[in-house]
Amino acid sequence: MLISEIFDSIDGEGVRAGSLCTFIRVTGCNLRCSYCDSMYAVEPNRYSDIKPKEMSVPEIMSYVNRHYRRVTLTGGEPLLLPESIRLVNMLCEHGYEVNIETNGSCDITGFRELIKDSENLFFTVDFKLPSSGEMYKMRLSNYDELRKTDVLKFVIGSDEDLEIAASFAKGIVDKYGDDAPYIYCGTVFGKYPLSRVIEEFKKNSALKDVRFQIQMHKVIWNPETRGV
Repeated sequence: MLISEIFDSIDGEGVRAGSLCTFIRVTGCNLRCSYCDSMYAVEPNRYSDIKPKEMSVPEIMSYVNRHYRRVTLTGGEPLLLPESIRLVNMLCEHGYEVNIETNGSCDITGFRELIKDSENLFFTVDFKLPSSGEMYKMRLSNYDELRKTDVLKFVIGSDEDLEIAASFAKGIVDKYGDDAPYIYCGTVFGKYPLSRVIEEFKKNSALKDVRFQIQMHKVIWNPETRGV
């Protein structure tokens, strides 16, 4: 697997925000979102200081902090790499709780079916909104297969984004009822008023359980810092 970086830090977003975990960031992605904050993992050749490393699954496992129960596999886009199946199986077999951060365009169901102990696995699945430039590449079947432990994530960068996110989130809540996945909304860092998102979601009682988030790691460290 072509790995951009492996590091220990706090999870800055989602259900594990503030928890220590090991991050495994793969290289390569099939999308080019306008606000991507990890282009160094998507197109490393554009960066003179970035040198991804080809690593075997056992080599990657040797870098995973044995003191932490949590691992986040991110990118780039991890579901593009066939070796991710073996890696996630090995992590789950060793008792790690694995979060796969995926961009919404790749099949999560087929991947999950290949994991022997998928109870130790959950997905954080983006729904890309218009400001990303990639909304129409979303695999809509993914949003029919979310589990209660999965996370649906929206990144809002415009009023149009906010309107679509509110509508889509309500559809998910209506569809799943008490079995709805976690739903998180944030904004493109520093580009959209945080309060506007909260006010919009307050208007609709069906969205009372949607959670607002900031990218905690970008508040603690410089937003451009890698490996944090």
